[in-house]
Amino acid sequence: MTAIWRGLRFRCPKCGQGRIFRAYLKQADTCDQCGEPLGAIRADDGPAWLTVLSLGPFLVAITFFVSFGHFPLWAALPVAAIAVTGAVLLLLPRIKGAFIAALWVSGLGSGAGEAD
Repeated sequence: MTAIWRGLRFRCPKCGQGRIFRAYLKQADTCDQCGEPLGAIRADDGPAWLTVLSLGPFLVAITFFVSFGHFPLWAALPVAAIAVTGAVLLLLPRIKGAFIAALWVSGLGSGAGEAD
C-alpha cells in the first residue's frame, strides 16, 4: 500500500522521492533519485479504464442533473461538460500513478517476461 500511496502522489514507488511523470501523463524513464527504471512499466489502457469506472457514479449523477433539472439546457450542458472534464483531468494522472505503482509492486510491469 505504501507504493500505491506514493504513486497517487506522483512519486517513485520504490523511494518515494523522485517524480513518476516528466509531463502530465508521460512517465519518467528512470527515477531521478534512486534510478529505478519506471519507463519500462507499461500501464497501457488500464488507468483510463479505471478512471472511467471510478467516475461512473459521478457521471450518472451529472447526467440526471442535466436531464431532469429545471435549468435551461444552454446553461446546464456547459457546466456539466466542465465538471466532467475537470474530474477526468484531475483523477487520471493520480490513477495512472497508482496503477504504475501497483504494477511495480507485482513485478508485472518490468517487461522482464516479454519476448524480444
